[in-house]
This record gives sequence, structure tokens and C-alpha cells, in this order.
Amino acid sequence: MRTRSFLFILSVLWLLISGILLQWSVFMYKAVIYDVSIVSFAINNVLRILFGMAAFFIGMWVYRLRPGGWVSYLFFSSVALLILTFMGGKAFGGATRWLAVGPFTVQPSEFIKYSLIMYLAYLYVSEGRTRIVGIYWKALIISGLVSLAILFQPNLSTAVLLLTSVVITLFLLGATLPQVITSMLFAAFMAVFAYNAFPHVRERIKIFLGQNVSSYKAAQVIQAKVSVVRGGLLGKGPGMGLQKLGYLPSADKDYAFSNLMEEYGIFGIPGGAFWIISAILMITWLGLWAAQRNRDAFRQFVLVGFTVTFFTFSFVHIGVNLGLLPPTGLPLPFVSYGGSALVSTAFALGYVFRGVLEAERGR
Repeated sequence: MRTRSFLFILSVLWLLISGILLQWSVFMYKAVIYDVSIVSFAINNVLRILFGMAAFFIGMWVYRLRPGGWVSYLFFSSVALLILTFMGGKAFGGATRWLAVGPFTVQPSEFIKYSLIMYLAYLYVSEGRTRIVGIYWKALIISGLVSLAILFQPNLSTAVLLLTSVVITLFLLGATLPQVITSMLFAAFMAVFAYNAFPHVRERIKIFLGQNVSSYKAAQVIQAKVSVVRGGLLGKGPGMGLQKLGYLPSADKDYAFSNLMEEYGIFGIPGGAFWIISAILMITWLGLWAAQRNRDAFRQFVLVGFTVTFFTFSFVHIGVNLGLLPPTGLPLPFVSYGGSALVSTAFALGYVFRGVLEAERGR
């Protein structure tokens, strides 16, 4: 393992370890309040990590496969799971985004983020295109339909960011600026439609603009900022944060970054904001570096798409936690609690890691 691949793995492990410490910190509070078994918590987290590790190695293996019908099967299977959420999905917090699979719950939108990228890459190479401009509109239509389906779960943040990630990917691979502007106007239309169609979207926008500050969601935003301020430079120490004690709901999910900042501050190890952001930027840089050196059109497309998607969702989570963006409910990859997000992101980064290894070897 050479320098770049070592830095990639180190960054992934850094995020994962920070997430484990955060989960443990939040659980200690839940164990007392809700009388949750420490054994069930440990088993649950071990299973999540094992599934994530398996997905990471599967991603590395998939990198070696040539594009074929399996890509379409993967994508349309994800679409089918997404459609099933409208028929018998599990509702939580007013949204129907999950499917019950035995003792587990699966969130199909987490998997379709990456299967969509692979399908678009497959279309690109299967049609013999030499420039991304040739399939831009077809890619936009497919991505738009998937995003609309996610929007009606309802899940505006994932829908808009999915479309945004695809557009950025296509732009980096050669799409024209007018095409990008047109597609972003479509994303803006989705946002305006959601604002008028879904009350919770209006509430979040008003909170961000300083209106409706007496609502429950506004209190979450305020408490998230309190967490950030309380952390200071080095934080209160592992497990010593107070905001998770009922002040800030979703302390280990939607507001994972804020809670890490309270306990580790800016420079505290390992969960300090500086180190978390550095790990995300390192993974992003190495992913794009590997894509730039890859001569295979399919792999280059997927490497860029996976990397951009990881970066986009990560920094929107951070922006929300710092009060720079409206509340969204997005997880922080490898840090926030959630099996579907962990497994899907592990698969994507396993693929990217193999790309980094191959780029180091000059392949």
C-alpha cells in the first residue's frame, strides 16, 4: 500500500472511528433513559460494521468487472425497492422511506444514489459516446424521474442533492455550461414545488430565514449551534456532551457533526471538526485524482460520480449542522447512525479505493 491509498484508508477509518465513538456516547444516555440493553447495542453496531466491511470489499471487486447487464439489473432493482416504499413502506416522522426486511430496515434511496451513477456510466459507454454531451439529456431525464420519486416519499433533500450530484458529475466530465444551468433550473423547480406541496419543507425554509423560530424544528437548529459553540477548540471530552441529553434530537443522525463538535471541538482527536472535514476532503481529492488518471470511460465516470456524491452529501450535512443551510435530515457518511447509508457509502468508497490503488500502479 502506497502513500495515497494509505491516506484514503486512514481517512475512511478516521470517519468510522469517530462515528463509533459518537454512537457509544449517545447510547450511554439512551441506555439510562430508555433501558436499552448494551448487548443489543453492541450486536447492532458490530453487524453494521461487518455489513459495511463486506460492502467495501464488494465495491473493490466490482471495480474489476466490465460493464454489462448486471449494471442495469442493479439499478432497476434499486428502483423497484424505491417503488415498494410507496406500497408497503415503513413510515417514520411523516415520511415513508424505509422497507422492513426481517429484523432490519432498508432505505432504498441510499442505494439508488450510487446505482444510478453506475447506470448512467453504462449508458455512456454502451452507446459509444465519445463526449458526455451526447447522453446529457437522457441522463438528466432518468435522474429527474428518480429524484421525483424520492421527492414524493417525501425526501426533498436527497432528491435535490441526487440530481445535483449527477449534474456536477456530468459537468466535470465535459457537459456544457448551458446544459448545467438548464438542469439546475429543474432542480430549483423541484425545490419550489416541494415548498408549496409539503408543509415540512416550508417550515424548514422559514426557520432558515429566521421565521417561525418558536417551532420544534427551530429549537433543533438553535441547539445544534449551541453544541458547536460549547465545543470550542478541544471540546468537552468524549461522552461529556450535554446536548444529546434530550436537548438535541437525532444527536447520532441528523446532527452528528454538531455533537462531535461539542465533545471534540475543532481540533480534538478524533472527532474534531478540522479532522472530520480533512478526512472528507482527502477522500474527495484522492477519488478525483484516481478518476483523472483512469483511461477506462466507465470507471472514470463512476469514480467521479461516487466521489462527487460522497462529497455533496457530506458537506450539506455539515452546512446544516453549522446553521449555513436549512435543516435536511441527511446523515454524515460513516459517522451518523444508519445501516443503509453506511453500507451504500462503504460500497462506493470500496470502488473508489480500488481506483486509487490502480492509479498508484499506473494502470
